[in-house]
Amino acid sequence: MDTQPGTVTALWRYPVKAMLGQRLRTADLTARGLAGDRRLALLDPDSGESVTALLPRLYQTVLGCGAALDEQGGVRITLPDGAGTHSTAPDADAVLSAYLGRPVTLGPAPVPASLFLGAPVHLITTATLERLAAENPRGLAEPERYRPNLLIDTGGDGFAENDWIGRELRVGEKAVLRVVAGTPRCAIPTMAHGTLPRDPEALRVIRRTNAFPAAPGRDPEPIAGVYAEVVRLGPVAEGDPVRL
Repeated sequence: MDTQPGTVTALWRYPVKAMLGQRLRTADLTARGLAGDRRLALLDPDSGESVTALLPRLYQTVLGCGAALDEQGGVRITLPDGAGTHSTAPDADAVLSAYLGRPVTLGPAPVPASLFLGAPVHLITTATLERLAAENPRGLAEPERYRPNLLIDTGGDGFAENDWIGRELRVGEKAVLRVVAGTPRCAIPTMAHGTLPRDPEALRVIRRTNAFPAAPGRDPEPIAGVYAEVVRLGPVAEGDPVRL
């Protein structure tokens, strides 16, 4: 018999890698994850590689920008001062280069939407956030720091999704995910995300409370959330039941 570990309480997609996410009420789950997720990236014009991967310090600057997919399939980008540009605008590269202080181009992400082991969907539970908040001197663990696609309300204050690794989840009536690995964490959750301040403890508390190999053969690492591959396509929405 299926069990119900939780309910989808929030959805995000990230149309431009490393920029702030777009909160959604509903989304289509495709083979590459949520439709429109991580479609574009800021690229080095010479190498074609993501500048945030080449220069991790740029993450903090890029995380000040918002990105939202529009009804025509383009992406609206908002800078911290309220100015912005659009992915189809002829001066988009110039606007973004001026903001970053280095030449960049806005183009298709140079790697597939898959984030880890071919798994393009990132999930985290309210239980995990409650535990991290309890361990953090700030008393907070904002989901935006951890950049999930789906936030699942499970109740409790433990690392509920750890037990989902290797199992399938049905989201709503049609979509099915297979959880393949824990989500290893780097310094990104500690950075300022839009209006959220820096929080050096955001990584330390994970390292103290939930460290194990994200996948077989890896060394123990701080884990918060899980990655999942798509088994069956379908719509997902806030309020959808999530069942093992």
